[in-house]
Formats: sequence, structure tokens, C-alpha cells
Amino acid sequence: MRRGGTVLIVVGILLAIGTAAIAYTLLSRRAAPQPTGPTPTPEPMVSVVVALQDIPAYADIPADAVGTQDIAQSKLTNHLLAPEAVVGRRAARRILRGSFIMEDWIIDPQTVAQEGMNASLFIAPDREGRSRVAMAFETSELHGVAGAIQNGDSVDMLISYSFVDRQEEQPVPSRPAQECTVWCPEPAQVLVAQLLLQDIEVYRVGPWLIPTPTPLPEGEEPPPEEEEEVPGAPLRSNTLTLLLTHQDALVVKFARESGARIDLVLRGRDDHTLAATETVNMGYILARFRMTIPTGPRRFVPATP
Repeated sequence: MRRGGTVLIVVGILLAIGTAAIAYTLLSRRAAPQPTGPTPTPEPMVSVVVALQDIPAYADIPADAVGTQDIAQSKLTNHLLAPEAVVGRRAARRILRGSFIMEDWIIDPQTVAQEGMNASLFIAPDREGRSRVAMAFETSELHGVAGAIQNGDSVDMLISYSFVDRQEEQPVPSRPAQECTVWCPEPAQVLVAQLLLQDIEVYRVGPWLIPTPTPLPEGEEPPPEEEEEVPGAPLRSNTLTLLLTHQDALVVKFARESGARIDLVLRGRDDHTLAATETVNMGYILARFRMTIPTGPRRFVPATP
């Protein structure tokens, strides 16, 4: 018994010594001093605008479509920083959900029209989703609402034609035509007028290409500066850019090249109602306003102004 007890005591002592050695080793490693170095400075973060949903191209951006997200300042390029810079403006391209919104992804219609450049960025479909094209149109103060038309306005287009009845028998002059000094018989004309197109958006008033200043030769004095336009003053020009569907652009082209007389009338700012009209001719005027003419109506026609 004594020999067995001695063996157990020796084994216990050896186990205790081994455990102590292992514990000392572990504690020594844990307590070993770590190499010192500079403490890294946290990189500053910046809040930028992010899309919370897919935004179609040329769509107006509502407030619930955008939010903010923090990114490292070193990654900041042309990100937009505030939702106020996006809401209510129009997307120049399709913006996917989760994308950071950049400055050149947004267009402002007023800025595009006023600066006279990048016209294609804002040619958007009409209210029915039909694609449109920009078309130049020449008018005058008399036929273009006295210069009242401004960027973004809506207009209607009126036309009139003078028709000639070639099959109607004409009176024969008593003298040769070259001897007619006061009156020679002419084919009877029929004037008709109608509303051609409605709710046409005016893209821009005036030409688009803004001239680049020509550099002056060395030593030459610049010409006197012209009076600067007052900000907010009405634009005046007889050249308009209209937004039309492809088919309506062809209608305008045919009308002005076939000799029609064209007038523009200005709509109210929020008036997009389409009107149904009747063709107006002499018969319409006489019937509607109960006008009477002398007997022998074919002898009396409106005099050409």
C-alpha cells in the first residue's frame, strides 16, 4: 500500500508541474507587449442621394423615390448630396434601384431651354406615351400671339386654305385679258379655315445655337457691350421649336409647303383639353350669324384685302 500511494503522489506532482508550466507559457504569450504604431484615423463619411426604386428615363422624380446613404468621402465624385436637388426634376437616363444619383443623370427643362444647348436631353414622349421630335417653326407677331409665347407654353395651330373650282364656267371678258385695267374675271375662290393641331408644346423660343465670341486680335479693343437681358424678361423671337409626334410633324410640313396660312393661338398654362371644331367657310358664317347678302349671290363675293 505504501508503494502504491507513493506512485500516486509522484504522478500527481508531475501533473501539477506540467499544468503550471502550460499555464505559465500561455500567460506569458498573452502578456507579451504588442508592437506600437500610429492609430488609424476613421475616414470621414458623406451622405449622398440614392434611388429607392427604379426610375424610368425622362420621368419626373417624386420624393419617395430617393433617399440618402453614407459613403466614404474618398469615393465622392459628382454624387448629388441632397434629395432636394433631385425631387421634382427629370431623369436623363434610367436609374436603377440602389444606384447613387449623379449630377449628369438629372436634367432641368427650364435650364436646357434657356441655355440653348443639349436639346435632345429633354425630348420626352407626350402624355399618351408617343415619341416626339423637335421641329423649327417660323411665325410672326401677327400670327404668333404678338410675341406672348414663351418656353414651355402650349399652343394650337389654325390653318386656312383658298380653294378654286376649276370646273365652274367663268365669264368671258369683253376685251383681251392684257387690256383689263380695272377688272378681269378670276376663278371663284372658296376660303376655309379649321383647327389643325392642338396642345403643342413649345420647347424653346428663339434659336438654339448660341454664338461663341470671336477672339479679338492682340491690341484691338472689344466692341461696346450690348445691354444685358433682364432676368425673367419675356423672350421674343419669331423662331419657335415645337415638340410634335412624327405624324404631326409631317402634317405641319405639308401645311406650310402647300400654301396654307397658319396661325398659333396660346393655351392656358394647365389647359390640355382637346376641342372639337367645325370647318369655317362663308356658308358657316352666313348661317351661324344669320347674315344676308343681296340678290344674285354669285355676283357678290368678299373683296380681297
